[in-house]
Amino acid sequence: MNAPYKMPEGIILSAQNLKKSFGDNEVLRGLNLDIRNGEVIAIIGPSGCGKSTFLRCLNCMEDPTSGSIFFDGDDIADVRININTHRENIGMVFQQFNLFNNKTVIENIMLAPVYVGVRNYRQAKRKNGWIKFGNLFRKNKKDLLPLPTTPAQVKKQAHERAMQLLRRIGLEEKATVYPSTLSGGQKQRIAIVRALAMNPKVMLFDEPTSALDPEMVGEVLDLIKELANEGMTMVIVTHEMGFARETADRILFMDGGVIAEEAPPQEFFSNPKNERTKEFLSKVL
Repeated sequence: MNAPYKMPEGIILSAQNLKKSFGDNEVLRGLNLDIRNGEVIAIIGPSGCGKSTFLRCLNCMEDPTSGSIFFDGDDIADVRININTHRENIGMVFQQFNLFNNKTVIENIMLAPVYVGVRNYRQAKRKNGWIKFGNLFRKNKKDLLPLPTTPAQVKKQAHERAMQLLRRIGLEEKATVYPSTLSGGQKQRIAIVRALAMNPKVMLFDEPTSALDPEMVGEVLDLIKELANEGMTMVIVTHEMGFARETADRILFMDGGVIAEEAPPQEFFSNPKNERTKEFLSKVL
């Protein structure tokens, strides 16, 4: 495996010459993007231009055909990298919520933190056991790893964190209900705090309001704006132009599998340079 990549200062996630094909259909054609820590990037563009595919490639839910995606110094597009470890730090929110309907709201939120916490405890305990066993014969004085929180404590902390997040979005009373009883706006806010429960470094949003009734859009966008104001690094695929203008630090316009234009919101909307960008904005504004 290659030596860890030294990320430029301030860059948390970097896509380099990223390409993705489905058979003969080349969806992404060599994208390059550096995402700065604390930056909010909005990606807009016509349907079928590769926006969602690009987002899914950023945490390797889709394996890129070629190119690199650097996160925490590792190329997570490299098949030799344990992508699951990195995904713990990259939250993803989908169009269709993807909540588990057979689990209550709080069980949905607790699922990943409990799984990861218990796994880490078992791995550390197993490793400590081997060190102790080896020391009997080698008299090796290696320091034992400190054990993470016990499984019972993991569950208690996950429950406390889940309730804290539910209180934040005003849905504490929905903790024990099932997702089927919630409105679309409530489901999407639950999906967002489920991702936040892992304390991610980056949040990816794939058209988070596209499946919502118009009256429910605002409550979801308000939560995302709160996260932006708190300094969360976010990449958001959206059709909400007013939200992108107000919230994003940078707007990317994608067309035909490439980034055709990028600029700060004021410049992007008031003085677009690319003819295709001008054409697109004339139809959506």
